Amino acid sequence: MRKLTILFLLTLAGGLVQSQNIYSALQLNAEREYKTKRPKKIIETNTFFNSSGKQIDKNIKTFDEAGMLLTEERYDDNGTLTSRLTYTNDTVHRIKLTRVFERWTQFGYSKETAFYSYDANFILTGTTDKDENGNVINQTNLICNEKGHPIELSLFDGNGNSFGKETATYLYDKNKVVTSILSNDGRVLSSDTVKISFTEASKFPRDNEVYNVNGDLIKWTRLNMNGTETIFEEEYTYDSFGNCTENKIFKVTAKGNGKRKRENDRIFRKEYFY
Repeated sequence: MRKLTILFLLTLAGGLVQSQNIYSALQLNAEREYKTKRPKKIIETNTFFNSSGKQIDKNIKTFDEAGMLLTEERYDDNGTLTSRLTYTNDTVHRIKLTRVFERWTQFGYSKETAFYSYDANFILTGTTDKDENGNVINQTNLICNEKGHPIELSLFDGNGNSFGKETATYLYDKNKVVTSILSNDGRVLSSDTVKISFTEASKFPRDNEVYNVNGDLIKWTRLNMNGTETIFEEEYTYDSFGNCTENKIFKVTAKGNGKRKRENDRIFRKEYFY
């Protein structure tokens, strides 16, 4: 039991296989790569600042004729391809049908394919993950509410052994969902609260959040594990179509003399090809 519980938590936290937690299932078919005009390709350059310097990652995303994400290639700061995601889409109902996840690591090449299942109303009901030989790795089953949002997720390994469950309670008036991970004996192992929709987030600002006229978050406060708070500020640049080409995130701390210290935290740049 303990081994299965730990593996379940690691799988959820790792994010290696999409739609193995309620949050990723909820966001699976959300389209957030661009806001307005549909691009054919986006090249993303992401810079992360830390105490040892900075790390630069690069992503190249391509889109189909309907503007849905088709491929995503991820490169490390040395320009080496580390992973590739390839999607098959239903462009009429704007849902993902399959996702192939390829990885190149120091241990070699690996390939996993996720098959998404939907009901007659095109609501996600489950995911089957298979390895490159067609063997089932994981099976995710979902129960959804009348809005089509998952309220219960059950995760099984390739042999049908249960990893546990995750449940969700929705606070629609606040654009929040409270998720809880349960062990096989029903104990609550952890809980979290996240946004239901990021595209609608500006309509439900929290007390510590400020959004600009484009609906993008420009200021928020993070509560740290030690009880302290960290303030973040974000600046955006847009192209003529209203798509964001650059957003800079700054970490703000207050000094003893009352002055503010503003440090680079992350910089995301996007180059669009229409």
